Amino acid sequence: MPTEVKGALALRKALKDFAPDLAKETQKELGNLLKPITNKARGFIPSRAPLSGWNRTSETAWGTARIWSTGKAKRGIGYKTTPSKPNKQGFRALARIANMSVAGAIYETAGRVNPQGRPQAKMIEVVIPTFRRDTGAGEHRYTTSTGKGYGKSNNPNAGQQFVDAMNRTGRIVDAYQRAEGQAGRASRKLKGRAIFRAWAEDQGKATAAVIKAIETSKDKLESRLKVK
Repeated sequence: MPTEVKGALALRKALKDFAPDLAKETQKELGNLLKPITNKARGFIPSRAPLSGWNRTSETAWGTARIWSTGKAKRGIGYKTTPSKPNKQGFRALARIANMSVAGAIYETAGRVNPQGRPQAKMIEVVIPTFRRDTGAGEHRYTTSTGKGYGKSNNPNAGQQFVDAMNRTGRIVDAYQRAEGQAGRASRKLKGRAIFRAWAEDQGKATAAVIKAIETSKDKLESRLKVK
């Protein structure tokens, strides 16, 4: 889970500049630490579509990128040992596991913010005046939802039914580990059905091992520089 390591990016640059072999060795070691959790997370992906009709091959209202594929959802889970782009707070991840599959990411997080599913927005009718040469004045009517952050189904229970379908194959697991005496509210971003479940079951062992690997590479680099 996210742990702040000061000077890690500077260390990574130093390794690359002064000890490229050690840099490669460190990256390989980080990959070996993340691989077991990645494999375990893939095992939590259901073998069939959690929701009936989600695996249709024709385009759906969600678009073709969101069509369910067990193979793609599993293959989408992977690890990276290169720094990520800075987030809004300016932090960057040195090593991480993510699901690049759109459908897999939906399965991971559905219900994380709204356990009962997104509320369905009220639909309103929009009337647009039109003019056609053959018929003269007229109007075009269509319905649309009233705001963002809402579902657009005509079924008022669609959100709840969707989350319930996900929960039948795997419930949301909280991988957040509060440090002793730590203040503040836990982030909801550390909850999920596959990746975060795997992290939770690991009980922080991989995080500790990653930090130790970084510290070890730092010690090795300092020893080499002293010799020079």
